[in-house]
Amino acid sequence: MTSEKFAQAKAEAMKGYLDPGPGHLNCAQTVMRCGLLALDQDPELTAYANFLGGGMARMGQVCGALSGAAVILGLRERLLAQQTQKPVTPTFDWLQELTRRFEAQFGSATCKGLLGCDISTAQGFRNAKKTHATERCPEFVGWTCDQLGELFAQQEAAQQQ
Repeated sequence: MTSEKFAQAKAEAMKGYLDPGPGHLNCAQTVMRCGLLALDQDPELTAYANFLGGGMARMGQVCGALSGAAVILGLRERLLAQQTQKPVTPTFDWLQELTRRFEAQFGSATCKGLLGCDISTAQGFRNAKKTHATERCPEFVGWTCDQLGELFAQQEAAQQQ
């Protein structure tokens, strides 16, 4: 996969994230869509990440961008194993490192920690929107997509050696 292809996948996914209408994707869906497009998989699978946004059903737990990345890494492992007909080294270490880097970069790996508020209630969600707490979310999502692109490139380079 070329870096240009990944950039196109990211741009298309972010377009869905920034869409305020019915085509809006949440944070987890956006990262998942980016990965699906980059892996030439059905982007409609994005719908399965519906409840991962907002830290799992808006409960403020692990950032949805990280949850979406975890799903894509699992899918990529499965696809690589099918293509090579050999076991693929699990990406637990990489996902752990991604989470650590995310936390170092942004100060938290949880939605609640990133937003500084509780969005698990309708009132809390409205307050987050009113106070612009979610303005940095595109940064979290874009950063996570970029990290996936780097991982995919590293893994492809390693396979070619």
